[in-house]
Amino acid sequence: MEMETFNINELLIRILSNQADQKEIVYFSKWIENERNKLYFDKFRKVWNLSSGRHADQKMVEAGLEDYRQFMRRSLSPKHNIKRVWRMISAAAVVILGVFALLRLYEPEKNIVPAEKEISHSKGILLTLSDGKKVNVLSDFLVLPDGAKDDIKISKTNEREIVYEVKDSLAEVGDFQLAYNEIIVPAGERFSLRLSDGTKVWINSESSLRYPVRFGKGRREVEVRGNVYFEVTRDTSRPFVVWGRELVTEVLGTSFEVNLYGDGDETSATLVEGKVRVLVGKHAVVMKPDEQIVFNTKSGDVEIIKVDAANMVRWKDGVLVIDNERFDNVVWKLERWYGVTIINETEKSFSQLFSGEFDREDVRAAIETICVNLGIRYRMNKDSIILQK
Repeated sequence: MEMETFNINELLIRILSNQADQKEIVYFSKWIENERNKLYFDKFRKVWNLSSGRHADQKMVEAGLEDYRQFMRRSLSPKHNIKRVWRMISAAAVVILGVFALLRLYEPEKNIVPAEKEISHSKGILLTLSDGKKVNVLSDFLVLPDGAKDDIKISKTNEREIVYEVKDSLAEVGDFQLAYNEIIVPAGERFSLRLSDGTKVWINSESSLRYPVRFGKGRREVEVRGNVYFEVTRDTSRPFVVWGRELVTEVLGTSFEVNLYGDGDETSATLVEGKVRVLVGKHAVVMKPDEQIVFNTKSGDVEIIKVDAANMVRWKDGVLVIDNERFDNVVWKLERWYGVTIINETEKSFSQLFSGEFDREDVRAAIETICVNLGIRYRMNKDSIILQK
């Protein structure tokens, strides 16, 4: 199996889903000896575990690590027949999945946001720098510091956008320790930034992005929570990888959205243009423009549907699009979009489907549209809207 023609993500899926043959196991054992590959596999298996819903305790972790080492050694021994190897693969795969869960649980410092409420109830848009300092990027008198080792310039181009620029073009390909920043956007806000490689990112309400101040020579990797849209600068030598709660999306240069809110137990990725590979659950899917992959976090089902992708991501331009959606979904979206709480005091459940387009500024027009369609009234408080008969 030649390195040039082998897709490592597909191999990892086969390893973790108990489908790899002996050749693939041999290849994997050599591949994982590399420290960078080990790190990649660690990240890959965390996402795999999260979408598979496995759990483990400390004893399982300790036993699992040893069993996995034994498994890799024995599976390469020529005296074992294929049937024996398959039994070992099956046993190790179960243990590995358990190990992944505990690794995830025992490393909360690597999570983007410790809890969903931190995003929802934040005051202002917070930028956490690599030294731990937090700044509100909406401040009119904000002066952003330069990045790591003074080779990155961080500038504020307007109230809701910052840009990272590499001062020395050679610095991007050198060897250095990655330093991470993180943007947290609360309900009622949106924000955009340009990463050091030129990639443009739009971050929706109740969402966050964790990213290197500058990328290194390998994969360009970022972590997402919530709803984020990317226009990726093409670089064939450094694929762009987005790590999310259930989805891993890998691209070279393209425009796409990931939606990891989890409303209705569903997460999704939507491709506007280009080509992406999405890893979710036990599936690896190559998407085409105007396709959306939807993953049900409870059932594990995956569905590919045709959509008007450009229309769906208009939120990045300040327009919320509601397209034939249930009342509950509309409420979720309006609460995030406007940063308010909507309370239904009508004691009714509504079966109507709603469509419409709402700008970022006029919450009253949006609520009036909903109420007219439902034949109900409303009153507005400072941070809440009460629906009444």
